[in-house]
Amino acid sequence: MKSFPLWRSLVWSGLLVCLAGFATLAPGPTVGLSVVNLRPLQSTVLETGLELTLRLTNESAQPLVLAGSTHKLYLNDSFVGRAVSNERVTVPAFGTATPAVTVYLENLTLLRKATEFAQAPKLAYRLESRLHPADGAAFGDVLARATGELDLAGLGLTPPPAGR
Repeated sequence: MKSFPLWRSLVWSGLLVCLAGFATLAPGPTVGLSVVNLRPLQSTVLETGLELTLRLTNESAQPLVLAGSTHKLYLNDSFVGRAVSNERVTVPAFGTATPAVTVYLENLTLLRKATEFAQAPKLAYRLESRLHPADGAAFGDVLARATGELDLAGLGLTPPPAGR
């Protein structure tokens, strides 16, 4: 009879423990994210602040308590700014919450892209968010994404047509 080396036993035991741990992780809730309002804030030479009001939609039967969140904003697929929040937010089961976050836009990036942005009647935006659950949650961070277009003409932000 062959002997089973000790190191093989340890490796197999370790793998079984890892698999058992992964099997007990609960899946995170599904959260919808949308931008419902934006408001310009202070501006300096290097950055501009925007307040974004977000709508978080909890598609779960359990309330979702968040300890904070991080957000990255992209315009026409170019990273332009970020936001962080330590606001505690509770999204009720099958309900919504509308927290506001302050996004700081990098003016140098916006300046480099100004020609591209000015020539387009619409700007595509993407907000990628990481929602951090409060202590005691049986799941890790929740990822959410909002996409859409800003109609610059509708906002009165398009340049007038070129004169002759």
